[in-house]
Formats: sequence, C-alpha cells, structure tokens
Amino acid sequence: MHSVSQRFIYLSLSICLAATGTASAIAEDLDKGNDASEAEKSQTADSDKAQRDSPWLLTPTFSVDPKLGRNLGAIAAYLHRFDEASPISLTGASLSYSNTDSLVGGVFADLYWGRDHHRLVAGAAYGEINNEYDDFLGSGKTVKTTDDLQSIFMRYRYRVAGNWFFGGQLVRTNYAIGIPPPEGLVDQQVGLMGFNATGFGLVVEMDNRNHVRNPTTGSHLVIDGTRYSSSDDQPILDSSDVPEGLLPEDSLLNSDGDFNALRGNFSHYSSLGHWFTSANAPQAVLAIQAYTRLTNDAPVSGYSSVIVPGYTRGNYLGQNSVGGQFDLRMPLTERWGVVVFGGVGCLFGDGIGPDAESQSCGDDLYPGIGAGVSWLLKPESGVVMRIEAAKGTGDNSAVYLRFGHPF
Repeated sequence: MHSVSQRFIYLSLSICLAATGTASAIAEDLDKGNDASEAEKSQTADSDKAQRDSPWLLTPTFSVDPKLGRNLGAIAAYLHRFDEASPISLTGASLSYSNTDSLVGGVFADLYWGRDHHRLVAGAAYGEINNEYDDFLGSGKTVKTTDDLQSIFMRYRYRVAGNWFFGGQLVRTNYAIGIPPPEGLVDQQVGLMGFNATGFGLVVEMDNRNHVRNPTTGSHLVIDGTRYSSSDDQPILDSSDVPEGLLPEDSLLNSDGDFNALRGNFSHYSSLGHWFTSANAPQAVLAIQAYTRLTNDAPVSGYSSVIVPGYTRGNYLGQNSVGGQFDLRMPLTERWGVVVFGGVGCLFGDGIGPDAESQSCGDDLYPGIGAGVSWLLKPESGVVMRIEAAKGTGDNSAVYLRFGHPF
C-alpha cells in the first residue's frame, strides 16, 4: 500500500477515536465537579452508557481497488432510540469521491419504533459515477462508463407474528439495481452498471438476532421479490463505450425492458466463547451467510453480480448468482478486535455475449479471503468500523476502511 494510503488510515482511526472519546472525557470531568449525592444518582448502567456514547457519529470511509482506484468518503449520523423495546435508529448523510472523478452524496435512515413492530430503511443519492473496468465481465477488455446517479429507495416491514416481518419496497433509480444497506448507499454504487427503472416489491423477514448491528447469536432471513419497470428508452451506454462483440446489442444498450428479480439472504451468528479471545474481552463470534439473486427477462445491466470480498461489484455479471461467506470476529479488548473473513460465489444462467454459452457454477467460481482490524465505536448501538484487506483470484484485491459489518 502507498504511504499516502497508510497515513490516511492512521488519520481515520484517530478521527474515530476522537469522536467516540470526546463525550466520555467531558462526562468524566463533569462528574468530578459534582457532589457525592449527585454522583451516586448517576452511577446506574443506563446513565453511564448515555454519558459514554454521544448520539452523534462522524467517521471516514476509504477503499483501494485496482479497478476503481482510491475512494475517500465520510459518514455523519445521529443515533436515537424511540422506545426501550426498539433497537437504536440511525439517520445520516454520506459523501464519497474517487480518483476516477466520481462524486456521490446521499442521505439515509434506518429506523425502528413502536416496540420494534415497525422498521423502515430509506435513502436517496445523487452524483456522477465514472467507472473503469480493467477486465469487464472477464473479457480481458477495458470498459469505461459515465452515469449521472439519481436514486431513491424505501423498504418498510411490520412485525406480524413473533420474529416475522412483512412489508414492501420501492426503488426508483437511473443507476443501480437493489437496496443496499443504508450506510452503504454511496460506496456500493461505485462498480455497478447503470439502469433506468422503477421497482415495486414485497419483503418477508425473520429476525431473532440479539442485536441488529452487532449480533452475537441468532439468525436473520430476508426474501424479497421486485418487479422492475422501465422509466424510458434511453441507453445506458453509447455504442462507442463497449468494445465490439463484447455484448449483444439487445442486452446492455437496451436497458428499458421490464423484468423480475428475486433475492434471498440468510445469516446466522454463533458465539464461540473465549476460544480466540482473553477472558476480559467479549466472546468471539462466527457469522455465516448464504445468498442468491435470480432474475427473469433482465437485460445485462440488470444481471446479478459477484458479491465476494476482494471483487469489484459489477465487474463479473450473470443472469443469476449464488454464494456464501463467513466472518470470524475476535475481540481483543472491549472495543478492539481482529476479523478474518472469506467466501465464494458463482454465476449461472444465460451467458453474456452474442456467442456465449450458458454459465454454471461448475465452470467458474469466485473465491475470496481477507483479514482486518475492527473498532467498536458505539457499544450500545453496535456501530463498528473495520479496516480490511481482501484478495480474490488474479488481480482482484481491495483495501477498505468501512462502516459496519458486511452482514
């Protein structure tokens, strides 16, 4: 890694430490000036947490990718609990800039209220995306794209019984397909091909995790189906942008076709005790995930992407995708920890290109592995920062400083 990148990571960690430590320092100074009776009243666990954790969050994001270059960004957010039975809600804004001159800004909300009977994820993004794919779709050819991003999304779920939720979602975008995690609204746009569409769909969710952002036990299942309808017949790319013979003329360029997409995502979290950690640190956690995305009548710009550590989203596409990941989280202290992760994905269905054969998981697999360091910024709300390095096959690799666990 270049020395500039190293200095940025060190500076980013300093900012994170300062943001989380300021409220604690102020609270301690105030306590010293209080009389004994006031100090006793403030010694409860809930009061102590309130003093340690400021509701405000400001943190940088960073990534280095050989295909998309350096990407710098920041997230500012506000944390609020609507009631004691609901998880902490998060609202904020994010900004991202890359050395490909891509600039994207967005606002997002991840809300829980009504004793966790209501859940809402919503956001909007605006900006300009300049992507450069060195090995586009595994062809060995370089493709450059430029798109103006205007995107809004919303997903609402209501608790119908026990740990089961049911709801709907809306996506209106001229760029990316799907609903990313709210804090990933900006950085997950870079690397995806554009698309003009409005999507409506239904969502089924089962969630018995003991924490929505930093779980140690439980499972989480989300299944959503969305019908995408064309907004207009404007091509995503000019014909001059795509190397001749790489794509059929009626796939990427005609991006105004209606199609369906079905996604499934299952995650499970197991506490491993102190096998990898000291007795004074939280217990280690093994998180595993299985996912799939299936499409019907989709143009190439609506195809599914490989989602594995170390790979650029959108660089490898197929009609359908399936994969799995693991994430081993090993705390060393109350806040610092080490993470080891990996996964494998594959694409299957109709091939891409005028003479392409059907894809299958027996033909191409996309494995990836990596490791990093984690820092628990806000213990009560489970907000985590992670510095990671990941490696896939060939020249697929990346370095990240990102907000939250991958799942």
